[in-house]
Amino acid sequence: MRALTHALGTGLMALVAVPSEAATLYLCKAYSGGSFWSTAACSTQQATIERMVTVPDGMPFEQQVQLGNQAAAEGVRLAAPPPAARPQAQPQSVQAPAPTDECPLLDERIRRLDSMARQPQTGATQDWIAERRREARSRQFQLRCR
Repeated sequence: MRALTHALGTGLMALVAVPSEAATLYLCKAYSGGSFWSTAACSTQQATIERMVTVPDGMPFEQQVQLGNQAAAEGVRLAAPPPAARPQAQPQSVQAPAPTDECPLLDERIRRLDSMARQPQTGATQDWIAERRREARSRQFQLRCR
């Protein structure tokens, strides 16, 4: 009964917008080969740790697992080698765009990305924003903006 009261109190506090603590979620690989998510250390369950993810403590386990899966997918994406460079079909002098058209647009895009990055976001979203910002800054450099 006391555990039920504690669980209800904890759930109610999560609904009242009380700042929640962070929890660690472990992606474990069982000695037999299967993978699973756990809130307990993998070594206590005859498994090795594949990944550790920090998730909000007040949300249901299924949602924590979804966040863990997103973080794992983002890690795989980031670990993948970059795509091979494509050979240019035309000489560089023919492709030179008018910087006066694109430079202000790139400036605005970078300002919007910076604004997004200052907001609370997941790690995966922050990584996405940083990558888009790098692309825009590379394009600015390529066009010799400013």
